[in-house]
Amino acid sequence: MTGTVGNLFNDRALIIAGQGKTCLETTIDCAASNAPYLKGLLERHGGVSLALESVPPETILRTLLDASYVGSPSALQAQFRQAKQELHLLCALSDIGGIWDWQIVTKALSDFCDKAMEVLFAAHAQDIGFQSTERGPVAGLFILALGKYGGQELNYSSDIDLSVFYDPEFIKIPDGKSPERMLIRFVKKLMRSFDEITPDGYIFRTDLRLRPDPRANAIAVSVSTAERYYETLGQNWERAAMIKARHVAGDRSCAAHFLQNVIRPFVWRRSLDFAAIADIHSIKRQLGKAHGADDFALAGHNIKLGVGGIREIEFFASVQQLILGGRHKALRTPRTVDALGALAQQGFVKADDADTLIKAYGELRNLEHRVQMYRDEQSHIWPIDREKRTHLAGLCRRKDIEQFEAEASSVFKSVNTVYGQLFSEEDDLASRQGALVFTGVEPESETLKTLERLGFSRGQQVWKHMADWLGGRIRATRTPRARELMTRLAPKIIDHCANTGAADMAFFNFANYLERLNAGVSLFSMLVQRDDVLAHLIKMLTLAPALAPRLAQYPERLQTMLELGFGQLEHFTIGDYQDVISSNLDFETALEALRTYVHEDQLSITAALLAGADPRIAATRLSEIAEQTLNVASRLALRENTCKYGELPAGYAIIGLGKLGGREMTLGSDLDLVLVYEGDRDDGRYTKFIRRLITVLTSVTANGTLYEVDMALRPSGRAGPLCVSLTGYADYYREKAWVWEFMALTKARVVVASSREFAHQVSQTIQSCFTHLPSPEKIRTDMQDMRDRLQSQKPPAHKWDLKRVRGGLRDIEFLAQYWTLLSPPAPPVYSTHDMLAAIDKPASHTNIPYMLETLEKIETMAQLSAALHEKNMDFDQASTQIQTLLARAWSAGTFSEFSKDVRTRLEVIAGLADEVLGSRS
Repeated sequence: MTGTVGNLFNDRALIIAGQGKTCLETTIDCAASNAPYLKGLLERHGGVSLALESVPPETILRTLLDASYVGSPSALQAQFRQAKQELHLLCALSDIGGIWDWQIVTKALSDFCDKAMEVLFAAHAQDIGFQSTERGPVAGLFILALGKYGGQELNYSSDIDLSVFYDPEFIKIPDGKSPERMLIRFVKKLMRSFDEITPDGYIFRTDLRLRPDPRANAIAVSVSTAERYYETLGQNWERAAMIKARHVAGDRSCAAHFLQNVIRPFVWRRSLDFAAIADIHSIKRQLGKAHGADDFALAGHNIKLGVGGIREIEFFASVQQLILGGRHKALRTPRTVDALGALAQQGFVKADDADTLIKAYGELRNLEHRVQMYRDEQSHIWPIDREKRTHLAGLCRRKDIEQFEAEASSVFKSVNTVYGQLFSEEDDLASRQGALVFTGVEPESETLKTLERLGFSRGQQVWKHMADWLGGRIRATRTPRARELMTRLAPKIIDHCANTGAADMAFFNFANYLERLNAGVSLFSMLVQRDDVLAHLIKMLTLAPALAPRLAQYPERLQTMLELGFGQLEHFTIGDYQDVISSNLDFETALEALRTYVHEDQLSITAALLAGADPRIAATRLSEIAEQTLNVASRLALRENTCKYGELPAGYAIIGLGKLGGREMTLGSDLDLVLVYEGDRDDGRYTKFIRRLITVLTSVTANGTLYEVDMALRPSGRAGPLCVSLTGYADYYREKAWVWEFMALTKARVVVASSREFAHQVSQTIQSCFTHLPSPEKIRTDMQDMRDRLQSQKPPAHKWDLKRVRGGLRDIEFLAQYWTLLSPPAPPVYSTHDMLAAIDKPASHTNIPYMLETLEKIETMAQLSAALHEKNMDFDQASTQIQTLLARAWSAGTFSEFSKDVRTRLEVIAGLADEVLGSRS
């Protein structure tokens, strides 16, 4: 193609000789009719176009650069603003007219900015009170230009990227003034003089965010702080930005030393390991591979950031410069087209590809300028409406808009084709929905659009968190290796969060977990290899955000979950808690070790439940954990007390009741315990032992607690002693026990004992207690009274309180215990499920299979609620994700179907309880 931008001044010699006035007028008409901003400049600065009739544009440019700018800072600001407008008009007319190519235009803009920076720097330094020395207006302070300004390639409406540094060794501050405050005040004044909007416009917009860690550091950064940052946390995108760094104002000697000794080794590295190279590749890979031509649409396309845009060419050059420039000095050039040429000359890029990109770069920079000429806006968007597209074509001297846009489209596609071949064998670090770039100082519009398409409504905050992770601002990503791994994980994290259907909630719950971790390399390495683990982790945290602290506390437990297989509890074995005893640890250390074992195992079961594990198996495993904990805790308590009070007089046993006795534990269940001992009386040592045991189980430390303990089911309840002799226990049930105590006894079993013999003796005693039951009518009437009293005194918190609501778990347990007390089975029958299954089913109890099914469903809800760390959850208020999880666990298609079936089942069970037990309510 001949180029998207035509040449109005076909014979430059005629223009210079003053014989091309007609062409100049045509250029002026083109500018005025197609760009409101240029029309205004022509009206205010007609002298520029008049001068072009007789002198070449270079002469006018030299006049602007060599002019004597004098006066106060405010006077200088006005002078430079007026001069900038004249320069803009000069560049536009010379550009549209084809006298200057894009390289001359960008150099002219950069040279003018250098002039303004030099003059205003000196003026503000003098105004604020700095003493000029041979080192410059402010000794020790210097400014580096980065980006296009650093490469002397400023576009028509560029921001200028700057970083300000100082060396405290050379700073001379007037007496009584704070050095840092004075430097910050100076920099703010200088920047304001450039970008403040006045009636004369502005000079250049400034951007100081490319300094080291801009959220933590002031706008002027000490060289030592910068050096530490670049050595420890500097990212590859910052290395790419620093390729173009150059001194533009201030202490030239300090700047040269800083560039040579800090920036050069940071940017140009002779040796790079595989991981570092892969991380550099990620700068390109975050944009995705080549997008197909079928996906391309020119209207609304971003000339800079979009497919086949300016950035793709710049990245193509810079990422290869970072990899190869440490060993090939010829590649260490700040200008993009020079870098492309050097890459081709050195044999790293095909000559044809380099030529394609160099030519396209010029075409795209010309298009960029014309888009910005329209209203002097830092825009890169191809117009959407027909009128503005016509103006853009007009500024490019193209009358056939369709052909013009077809040729422009071919430029973008040719760039993308070459760009797509770079690291083409590697996976994208973009999303399936578009680019995900988390480098730089602010989110790009394309990345925010991608996040929005994926379902994120808080894209800015998501970007900030991700940028913090990749920038090493959290403990887990402090090391370079961790950051390299996180770069690979970033798009996967985003996609998995989107897949939950609650993208924001999933991401911020995951962020709460990740930002609690102390280290990340080991975990990240596993997640890179096992995408399924990452997916499940995010899903788990979406459902149960309260898990984040525990998961962060035990990150290695994810490996155990992986080995176990998420959702599989059949082959799960709890930790070897006996190690706590055999390791001869001191008391406090042993307690912490025990808590770690328990919490890690509970965490694995939580993960399995949320992945669909069988809740009844989970209940059994949790009960095993509680028993093992009691076994070790009692031995620790006994060992500690023996040292202080001597050995116990005789044997003892701990009886478990309730959820523990029935092996129906959920996460968060407390322990219903009774301690019985051998012999007739307690000399105090049994009481001290049980007190010590309760302390072991319930004390709160930094590692949390083990269990809450309830001793209210002992004989005489809270009015009686903490422990009782076995004889006294038997006597109590023979003479004094209430019906509700016999109900509790249906789940009583020995969980810890001093010997097998005493455990057997206690078990026999428990069984014998059932021979002293009240009459069936007494049992029924007492249970009826108790049921009615509980309904009035402890009513359900809401309709989803499946324990207390009529027809819920409490009614099912009452029925099971009632039928069991009428005909006590031989042990071992402890759980409500076992009681119902063991009942001899007369004709009137044909609903028992229905009751068993309902019991299993309610227990599943209890297990999931506990796993979600939601006590007594109101399902109507739960997230859509949790409602879906609960409905699926109930074997319902939708939450609505789930709700309907629950209501039906509760009505049936409540009716049966009324029929069997009676009701006065």
